[in-house]
Amino acid sequence: MSNPLISLITVTFNAEKLLASTWQSAIDQTYQNFELILIDGGSKDNTLQVAKHFESSIGTIISEPDKGIYDAMNKGIKAAKGEWVYFLNAGDSFYNKEVLSTIFENQNYEGIELIYGKVQTVNEPTGVNYLNGKPVSFSDFFSHYPICHQATFTHIKAFEKIGFYNINYKLVSDNTWFALFFKLQASKAIFTDKIIAFYDIQGATYHKRMQGYKEYIHFGWSNFPLPVAIKNWMIYPAIWLKVKLIRTFTDTAIFKLYRKLKFWGKVAE
Repeated sequence: MSNPLISLITVTFNAEKLLASTWQSAIDQTYQNFELILIDGGSKDNTLQVAKHFESSIGTIISEPDKGIYDAMNKGIKAAKGEWVYFLNAGDSFYNKEVLSTIFENQNYEGIELIYGKVQTVNEPTGVNYLNGKPVSFSDFFSHYPICHQATFTHIKAFEKIGFYNINYKLVSDNTWFALFFKLQASKAIFTDKIIAFYDIQGATYHKRMQGYKEYIHFGWSNFPLPVAIKNWMIYPAIWLKVKLIRTFTDTAIFKLYRKLKFWGKVAE
């Protein structure tokens, strides 16, 4: 379908200071065939009042307690009227005004159910922000999270086939969903060498890295080859030590130099 309707789903809780700038990055898009969907966890601040300023572009507002971010995201998917869905959560923003038009205007994605590209990190503790994103395969998910959610557009049909996000995983359900997608229908994904959004690297998974890794190990037992699942379980202590060292030396000049070398050629201007 040419120029399809895009459902931009925003999950919030007490986000009055973030929502306006996030949604403004949608309103400013040159591609205007989209709907805004707000899934609010029952905010006690002025989040809903801020949302009213964008009333003409809003398709659905739901404000009620939920069982976590993935439960809220599932509600957004179920409320979506668009052919494609994108999660533009509070604090996120599109990379520029041309993102949606570049991806969707007069494009043919017949047979494609996942479009993924790049993000530019922000709020990197060392100050070394970088571009992240490249073509991946199922095996790339064995050891890390190779796709950033803010870089993806998902066809509504994909959720009918793969299912919704597993709310039993509190931190990595989006990553496990992408892993399942590439395991079951990798041929329906396409990489675009374009920057989609700015990505705040210090989200919940960043601050609860080991909890997220435990969830990923659990997922791996039933979805990865057994040798891979065993390896991930066995190297847990090494990952714990690595995370501890990173947290200890983040503010040092030598660690900043290490990050610059690690992301050589990818460091954002």
